[in-house]
Amino acid sequence: MNNADDAVPSAPPGGREGFLAAVAHCIDALREPGFEERLLALLRRVAASEQCMIFAYTEDDRVACLLAANERDPGLADVLARRYVDGAFRRDPNYALLRGQLHAGEPSVRPRRMATEAMAPDYRSHFFSFPDLVDKVSLSVPGPETVYYLNLYRGSDDGPFSDADIASLNEVAPLLASLVRRHYAPVAADRGQASPEEMAVLAHLSEREQQVCLCLLRGHTVKTAARELDVAASTVETYRKRAYAKLGVPSRARLIALCRH
Repeated sequence: MNNADDAVPSAPPGGREGFLAAVAHCIDALREPGFEERLLALLRRVAASEQCMIFAYTEDDRVACLLAANERDPGLADVLARRYVDGAFRRDPNYALLRGQLHAGEPSVRPRRMATEAMAPDYRSHFFSFPDLVDKVSLSVPGPETVYYLNLYRGSDDGPFSDADIASLNEVAPLLASLVRRHYAPVAADRGQASPEEMAVLAHLSEREQQVCLCLLRGHTVKTAARELDVAASTVETYRKRAYAKLGVPSRARLIALCRH
């Protein structure tokens, strides 16, 4: 029988209790707007990085950026993400691997170090030399009809990831994979009418606020709700905040509870 202690690194940075608390915070925020901030905090405990990107590869040979964060220059992460999804992803040394995993996922998820020798000079210039990034570790996470691609980057001030960093990431890779799959997994379309209980709770909201709340009740994140409603994620976030304020709820979990009573 496996011991519960096997689920955490043998010596997690910041201590075992702090690590477990960070994991619990992520679980509590699954499909909530605060998840990504908590995921970044968890990743910093495992292997500190300057930049984190999460992309989703799909079968139509398209890539979406799910998370772009750079501690030194937040705007730079958005620039690099747009450049990547606009077509540069096809020049990623891991492109063939990621495409292959859409049809045959690996039984385990392990961190991969940056394949410098496989990069075209202009690709390396745009994504590493220009932003002053010197190392990358990635995790590819196969999911239903999607492969999630989590990338951690180090800048010149911190230097490359150490063997200990890689070992720590390897120990928690299954946990990270599960969190990413659960938070970002697409939600099956639900075109059914709202239940009488839901309509009673949402009746005094605007039409758009009701639509946003119903998407969240069906399991959508802010980003997937934006795609479902064909609006910007910032628009969904605005209506979400307005609706939550009117309903007096702080989270999706409380919204669900309110509509189930």
